[in-house]
Amino acid sequence: MNLKKMSRNRKLYTRILIGITLCIVAALVIASYVYYYAFARILQKETFQSDLNHLRQTSQTVARTSDNALTVSSQIYRNGTIAKLLYYKAPDAFDIQAAMLDLDGYLATMPFIQSIYVYHPDAGYYIVSREGQQRGLTPESLVEESGINEIVENFHEFKPFTPIPRTFHYKGEEQSPRGAFTYLLYDAIGFDRKINSAIIVNVSADWVNYDLGIDNFQGASKNYFIDDQDNILSVGELSEVQWGQEERLLIKETIQSHQSGYTIADFEGVKSLITYTSPDKYGWQYVRITPYEAITAAVTKVRSTTLQIATVILGVGLMLSWLLSRFLYVPIHKIESRVEALESERRDSSYTVRQNMLRKLVQMKDFNPEYQLDKLQSLNISFDFTRPYMLAHIRIDGLKQLKDQGHNDLLTYKFAIMNIASEICSKFMRVEAVDLEENGLLLMMNALSGQLPGPELQLMFGEVQHACKEYLNLSVTVAYSPYSSEPLELHYLFKEAHSASQHRFFLGTNTIIASSGLDLSDSTAYAFPVGKEKRMIDALIGGKNDEAKALFEEIMQETAHYPPVIANVAAKHLTVSLTNMITEIERNGSLQLGFGPEAIPDIAECETLEELTERYYALFEVLKLRLVEKRSGKQEELTRRITELIETQYADPNLSLNYIAEELNMSPYHISRVYRHQTLNNIVDRINQVRMDKAKELLIQSEHSVAEIAERTGYTNSSYFHRIFKKINGVTPSEFRKAGR
Repeated sequence: MNLKKMSRNRKLYTRILIGITLCIVAALVIASYVYYYAFARILQKETFQSDLNHLRQTSQTVARTSDNALTVSSQIYRNGTIAKLLYYKAPDAFDIQAAMLDLDGYLATMPFIQSIYVYHPDAGYYIVSREGQQRGLTPESLVEESGINEIVENFHEFKPFTPIPRTFHYKGEEQSPRGAFTYLLYDAIGFDRKINSAIIVNVSADWVNYDLGIDNFQGASKNYFIDDQDNILSVGELSEVQWGQEERLLIKETIQSHQSGYTIADFEGVKSLITYTSPDKYGWQYVRITPYEAITAAVTKVRSTTLQIATVILGVGLMLSWLLSRFLYVPIHKIESRVEALESERRDSSYTVRQNMLRKLVQMKDFNPEYQLDKLQSLNISFDFTRPYMLAHIRIDGLKQLKDQGHNDLLTYKFAIMNIASEICSKFMRVEAVDLEENGLLLMMNALSGQLPGPELQLMFGEVQHACKEYLNLSVTVAYSPYSSEPLELHYLFKEAHSASQHRFFLGTNTIIASSGLDLSDSTAYAFPVGKEKRMIDALIGGKNDEAKALFEEIMQETAHYPPVIANVAAKHLTVSLTNMITEIERNGSLQLGFGPEAIPDIAECETLEELTERYYALFEVLKLRLVEKRSGKQEELTRRITELIETQYADPNLSLNYIAEELNMSPYHISRVYRHQTLNNIVDRINQVRMDKAKELLIQSEHSVAEIAERTGYTNSSYFHRIFKKINGVTPSEFRKAGR
């Protein structure tokens, strides 16, 4: 169909579509009026019952939370550690620390508690446990939370064991007031009713109202409650309502002190259904106000019946509309699709070209500034290296863990970090974000209006880190260069920021590193401490793990004052030395420790020195256990072989410590030390003992002469045999034979 024919028939198609639409609208309006009056009364009662159930649920939730909070307050009061703070004016740091641990435990295990205050009026201080900067021992004049001192001063105005609904804010915060239910447990004994001590527990109103957001009318209903002091507060924010005198009079006459029910009246100029509960155990009443118009608009039965009547008409109208639209606008759809495809292709290509351009720019040591600046402007890149600029290198912390957890779409994470950093930093700088195609990102920033942010940099990058943690659950390390206006310094500032980011190894993750603040020595001045390394190896072999750990930490900490490459050199050196040590132990000691090349920690897999140290310490412990285990088994076998040699070759005059060492191909010192450790006896004494036992046996059971017996037991000199025999047994051989027979 050509364009002229499309133009001639357009009015006809428009009239058809308008007629169908009018028929559908008329059918819906008529059906709505027919069913509205029939179901209005049913809806009114159903809405009342639903609102009443919701208000009772709210009351029960507040009551349960109050019971829990009072229970917690009582537990805190009975806690011996915290009780010290209630009665000692000047507790020591250990008491405060112990009490804070208990208070933080309550805070961590009971998420509905927003903050806890332990009050000692005589000493004039609070012990504060809450999220935020103010924690621990705090003078009452410096408490950041508004209203706390007023509650303590006016404690007699509140009913015991009744929650205090209120709003407050922290000093120095610009946030809107927070809502909380406050529970005050105090000790006020005496005629003057002066408070002696108090526990204050704040329960977040958001927690109490977490599951109470049920609203069938999409926010039209409003929930309020009247407390025991006749204050009318909103359930959600606990703020006092700003009603006129007419509305307050209506609430007072119709609701206060009445049993559960509802009424229909004009409220703030709108016809509304007002549902209310009976006073609860605290004397509180809950009220829900729902515009009557919202109730009638939500009639599901009327809507479903009306839709059934209009289904046929609506179906026919939609079918005709779809057919006509498809027939008339096919060419236009084709044109639109083609234009969208071209725009998408151009946009994707432009992004890739811009990224490649910026990556190449920071890699070039020498370039023509005017030519490169024209190329940047032709690609709509706002970065200008002729004006004051700086670079910031962002590294993703825990990259290996991300990959191990199945987070393979790192490109999406990087894109999100780039957007977050660009949005935050653009408040102070003009920013271009670049993906460095590793675990890093680069921010290229120009100062706005010639102003160079100084102290704000730490706050700006800290905000980037906080946003990444909050929205992406990612920790990032930021390293930034100093300012420069020289185009040819771009490459060197990039290398400087990149090198500074690698110093995360010593400073830890989630840090902000200024490259200008790193006072690093020349790498050529570094000399690896061979002596410390040898002492560390000796300590490991000797089972002195604490000494080995201390030496390892000293070796690695010395590299912190040099460029990051030195830490890699030191770690590689230690890897080679440990591998050689294990090989030497297995070869010379005939011990198979079972360590492969992968057992030695690799610095490339560790982001921080703390992580590398933990892995080395674990290796040292395993090495010690295996050495003890293997050496114990080898020593028992060696002792058995020595004993066997003595018992089989005792008659050999050459049998001695050196003789046994030669037979076993070991050093005399080693076998002597092992035998004494295993048997609590030395080898020479054992040889003499075995020879004496055999000699006594021959003296009693044979007729051999003493000289012959001496020769048979390994003694070449009978006089020496006499002397040794008498020394050991207290008698001569002849006397022993005579006594034995």
